[in-house]
Amino acid sequence: MPLATDAPALLSSAVRDLAYYLDQIWQNYFVDIARVNDVHIDYCYPWKSRLGLIRLSLDQKSTFIGINSLLQLRQVPEYVLVTTIAHELTHYAHGFGSPLPRACKHPHANKVVERELERRNLGEQLRCTDAWIDKYWYPFYDAQHAMICSVRSAQRKQKVLQRG
Repeated sequence: MPLATDAPALLSSAVRDLAYYLDQIWQNYFVDIARVNDVHIDYCYPWKSRLGLIRLSLDQKSTFIGINSLLQLRQVPEYVLVTTIAHELTHYAHGFGSPLPRACKHPHANKVVERELERRNLGEQLRCTDAWIDKYWYPFYDAQHAMICSVRSAQRKQKVLQRG
């Protein structure tokens, strides 16, 4: 499974610190979009068919960006993480998951996210991400899921043995 591509890495930090990535992506690609509320980012559940999500609090004072926890693993190329965060920031800029006015009725209408990422010079990273996801994501997910299930099964067996 390839770890890199010809697309340049945005960051080379030793740890995939999401707050750092968010700040760097915002400064480098979304500098024209004001942070009109508090924006928090963290790893979430390792979904099979979702890489990220964005949610606005009921009082609109904070936005939460959730990133699939599998994206912190080194087997996943950095450009997948960068593109996922940029995708969620595009939603923020378009008024989805943010107090900003809505740019369109639906968050993915007419490939608006893809066009926005292209406009912001993230098109090559998006194409690399799409290619990696198409080729590697489901086998990668299945292997990680099997490993997690195996560990959980062993932990349950250990608890039963400790009780007996």
